[in-house]
Amino acid sequence: MKPKPISSRKFFELVRGRNRRNAARVDAAINKACAAELTVVSCDSSGFSRKTHEHGIIEFMDNMVKCHEALEKIVARHGGVTLSNKADNLMLIFHGPAPAVACGIEMHRWLKKRNKGLPDYKKYNICVGIHHGGLLRFTDDAYGPAVNVAFKLGEDVAAKDELLVTGQVNEMVKGRFRTDYSKHITIGGATFDVYKVKYR
Repeated sequence: MKPKPISSRKFFELVRGRNRRNAARVDAAINKACAAELTVVSCDSSGFSRKTHEHGIIEFMDNMVKCHEALEKIVARHGGVTLSNKADNLMLIFHGPAPAVACGIEMHRWLKKRNKGLPDYKKYNICVGIHHGGLLRFTDDAYGPAVNVAFKLGEDVAAKDELLVTGQVNEMVKGRFRTDYSKHITIGGATFDVYKVKYR
């Protein structure tokens, strides 16, 4: 039976005590408890800098917190877990890409419906990136290649209201969702095809 994931605090305690003599044993314990292949969803807010400059951080955070509460309920309905809601990001994990993509679509649609008729400063929009792969999954966080790629897509590549997936995810969900090829990118020396999910 696989041990329960450890907390990120415990992970860093183990890493601080890791040395040449015990590295193999420490790594094996961490991998046994935390190594996993999962789908990571990165949700980044759109317009953070502009809106906080024009209307203040408290106004933006009030809007964000209320939207995130609703979005996290959508995540739970699709079987996902909100691992982190730091700053204006959400990090979500799913066991596979299909529920992750379905969740991303529902989140975008919910925000579009909510935003209708609101003044610009009250609207809340997100950019979403999804990747599936290896990572270290802790009780309260995650690190690894799948996280890095998903966050690169969500924070730097996806535009306002976009839902982007890597070619790996697209291969696993094609036929279930409508996607269009978007671009080819390099992240950390690795190359990825990127697809845009059509949800409107």
